[in-house]
Amino acid sequence: MKKIVSAGDRVYLKFFDLSFFHESAKEAGATFHPFRLFDDDGFKKEIIDADALMVIDRPVRRDHIAVMEKCRIIQALEVGFDFIDVEAATEKGIIVSNVPAYCTDEVANHTMTLLLALQKNLKALIKETSGGGWSYKAGEPVFSLSGKTLGIIGLGRIGRRLVPKAKAFGMGVLGYDPYLYDDIFEMTGVERCRELKDLLERSDYLSLHVPLTDETYHMIGMEELSLMKGEAYIINTCRGGVIDTNALLEALDGSLVAGAAVDVIEKEPPDRLDPILNHDKVLVTPHAAWFSSESLDRVRQQGMEEVIRVLEDKRPWYAVNPEVTYRRRT
Repeated sequence: MKKIVSAGDRVYLKFFDLSFFHESAKEAGATFHPFRLFDDDGFKKEIIDADALMVIDRPVRRDHIAVMEKCRIIQALEVGFDFIDVEAATEKGIIVSNVPAYCTDEVANHTMTLLLALQKNLKALIKETSGGGWSYKAGEPVFSLSGKTLGIIGLGRIGRRLVPKAKAFGMGVLGYDPYLYDDIFEMTGVERCRELKDLLERSDYLSLHVPLTDETYHMIGMEELSLMKGEAYIINTCRGGVIDTNALLEALDGSLVAGAAVDVIEKEPPDRLDPILNHDKVLVTPHAAWFSSESLDRVRQQGMEEVIRVLEDKRPWYAVNPEVTYRRRT
């Protein structure tokens, strides 16, 4: 009987109904084994004979992959897969897949929510009323969104879904994505910036929607922040490592940018004294952009379907290393 191992952080254990995975595995002629610890030795013993591995934010390194004797697929139960050594998996002929579309609208909506919160300076207004005050001036300065420019880095599913939401508020939209053809920009009505510098200089609001890779790690640092308008705001709902946190805090203190709203940070969960949590110009939410009751259902269903497809020798839908599938078929 095939063995499916699943491992994840405390969020996964808290929110996921593991009975769904047990029943789905049973129907597919497999057994489901949730791994609840981050202990490396125990993890390696558990996955050595696994036919499939499902993970959420659980690092899967080269040394883990090296012990896998039977594994056919490593399934990330989320959009990001930067915690998996895809190169090592590819070398061993293991498919790596993710669930790229389960929370597209949720993240786009959360991004727009953060943008609106920055525009109205809700953090300052809430602080005013919770302290017994009642002055709208606590939120100054406040400017209309109509006529302002949103710059989007990364026009994938989420970036594209954000476009009509921003336009509904009268915003113009710029986009930077060197991996897309011009027709994507034309179809979405987004003005293309060929250079990141151009987008940074022109944006009143900057929203990040890129995967975390060697190329995108700290892609927004002091050099990039210094190009932005002093009254500009930054929203990050992709991965914390895309922004150099120390540079962002320095830029905020020096008024190089006006504020930031982030759903992701470099260290999660953060220390309680992490300065980004307590900065007056930063609004932080706890990696919640993806979450809704519906998205939770979609991620577990789509992730499990992908695993079962591979175990039944069917072509995976969302392989991030499709060359493995091609090699197997040829």
